[in-house]
Amino acid sequence: MAKNSNYEQIKARAREVSALKSLVGREISPMPTVASPPRRVDASYSLKTFCKTYLAPKFKKPFGKNHLRLIEEFERVLTFGGKQAVAMPRGTGKTTIAVAAAVWALLTGRRRFVVIVAANTKEARKLLKAISTILMSTRSLIADFPEVCYPLQKLRGSALLARGQLFYSRPTNVQISADSLRLPTIPGSPASGATVAAYGVNAAVRGLSAENPDGSTDRPDLLFLDDLQTDAVAINPNRVAALEETVASTLEGLAENGSDLAMVMTCTVKAPDDFSDRALNREIYPRWNGLRFQSLESMPKNMNLWREYRSIWFEDEREATRFYKRNRRAMSEGAVVSWPDAYVGRRLTDSLEYYMVKWCENERAFWSEQQNAPLEAASGSTKLSAKELMTRLNGYERGVVPDDCVKLTAAVDVHSDILYWVVVAWNQKFTARIVDFGTFPEQKRSYFQKNDGGLETLKRLFPENTADGRLQRGLEFLFDDLKSRNFILAEQATNGSGYLDPRGSANRPSGVGLDRVLVDFGWKPEVVVNAIRAIDPRLVIPTKGVAVLAKRSPMRQWPRKPGRIFGWHMLDEKSASGLRTFLVDVNYWKTKIHESFALMPGESGSASFFGTEKSEVRMISEHIAAETARLVEYATNKVVEWSPNVNRPDNHFFDCLVYNYAAASSLGLLTSDDPRFGAR
Repeated sequence: MAKNSNYEQIKARAREVSALKSLVGREISPMPTVASPPRRVDASYSLKTFCKTYLAPKFKKPFGKNHLRLIEEFERVLTFGGKQAVAMPRGTGKTTIAVAAAVWALLTGRRRFVVIVAANTKEARKLLKAISTILMSTRSLIADFPEVCYPLQKLRGSALLARGQLFYSRPTNVQISADSLRLPTIPGSPASGATVAAYGVNAAVRGLSAENPDGSTDRPDLLFLDDLQTDAVAINPNRVAALEETVASTLEGLAENGSDLAMVMTCTVKAPDDFSDRALNREIYPRWNGLRFQSLESMPKNMNLWREYRSIWFEDEREATRFYKRNRRAMSEGAVVSWPDAYVGRRLTDSLEYYMVKWCENERAFWSEQQNAPLEAASGSTKLSAKELMTRLNGYERGVVPDDCVKLTAAVDVHSDILYWVVVAWNQKFTARIVDFGTFPEQKRSYFQKNDGGLETLKRLFPENTADGRLQRGLEFLFDDLKSRNFILAEQATNGSGYLDPRGSANRPSGVGLDRVLVDFGWKPEVVVNAIRAIDPRLVIPTKGVAVLAKRSPMRQWPRKPGRIFGWHMLDEKSASGLRTFLVDVNYWKTKIHESFALMPGESGSASFFGTEKSEVRMISEHIAAETARLVEYATNKVVEWSPNVNRPDNHFFDCLVYNYAAASSLGLLTSDDPRFGAR
């Protein structure tokens, strides 16, 4: 019996020791004292001071004026309530400032229940983790706000340890999960029991509340909305409207009636009239107090120099920087950089060059992400970028016509100094292969912009003629050249030496000639007509593009007149000159071109470029991608309307391709949506 009694005593003692150790491990009292009360007081009154004092590693560069304005507005809203929407250039720290503002509001007791809402749960959780990491790992914060940060630091992010943590034998009630964080309940702490939660914008959050240990309930008093819309939402008007309704009813309805709800929204404008664009519009939503910041408050005045820079940059980035340094004064004229300290590297000269390199890399992304003024809207159909277009290569040599070609067309876009042309081979299924393209006069570069300096022009070629005379001579030379060309079929393309001659020669068999050439005569029609008469009015047809808008009747509903022949999105009629002329619905054919390029080379109805090298088709790809597209509805009519971008990049080969498509249709080839397609 004595042995059993001793054994039970040993067990009891072991339990006491274990319980004591457990209690010691769970108990965190006493609380460390505040390391620097003056520093804490100063930071509690100023969000800017808070960021620079405790989060200096996140804000290594000096704040710009836009940062200071944003911090001022966030401080106002978090203190007094209200709304603040802001769009800042990507990479300038708007989300980091918003996260810091949420931490500041929690620690100072300005807000007790912060709800983070992002486009999806994954993105919202990232922001929650960022807040948690700041509270648990920032040494200076732990030193000055120990009542919040010290208990969290002791837990090391463990939800299991949080359940048993004690402060003077009372639970701290910390809760840690992937979707929420409850701060420790510490008497006298401004942040005692405050909560942060993270949700995707489509989560079921109606009636959201947080139950406190004393039985009281907190409703959300700060909504942190971060980039709510995806690209797919931004280009879909119906989904934009649904997102607006979610924010206005579901999210704003989370607050308790009569509370001073604070709402902070960071966003990026992805397309005109998307959710962000509308929220930032003070005429539509004045209470959101929208702020739209740009990397460049004003673009450089001498954009021709920057286009020349881009041409150099594509081949040699270092040489482009040297070009900028040589022309820095002229290239900087008119430019206003909102944050001069944005770039601190050594590779580039300054922040202006840094942002203009982004313009060189991807102009559309630049205008959207850096300027919050996107160039293109939802097209309602496939709209390809230049980068995507450059991949549509069919492997045929330049100037070589595929063996299944049934028609060969060309088109010319007319300008005072340079003429642009494109040749396209077509098979019976309306599959387009771009055989060749170029300019007259021919240029010595593979890539250029129309306004670049040093180009070969009609004026340099025919200095003795007037402007009209130069244009007519240039057109006659080009028409005669295109008419006389013999484009080689693929099976005849290579002779014994591997020499390729797309124009044919005395020792080569005759190639394929053009079936139709369309030339724009919207500008200088008399000169164009005279040049056509001098060459061949049966082959070359003057053509004018017409933008048939949604609010206008479709071409097929236009009045019937003697001599007017209706084609598929085009008209054939005689002009005042007596020549047969075409009117072409450019909105339809531009959309059709992008739909064709969306198919892979070789598919029925696809479009593709010659060759295997992307660099050879870079310029024409940029022309084809140079315009914006927007799906417009008017009554029962829907039209994808195309228009030049705000900075009007070159689009001349795009116009040539439009006329080639119309030429193929005029020769009897049918697109898949042509009503006559199934009848043959």
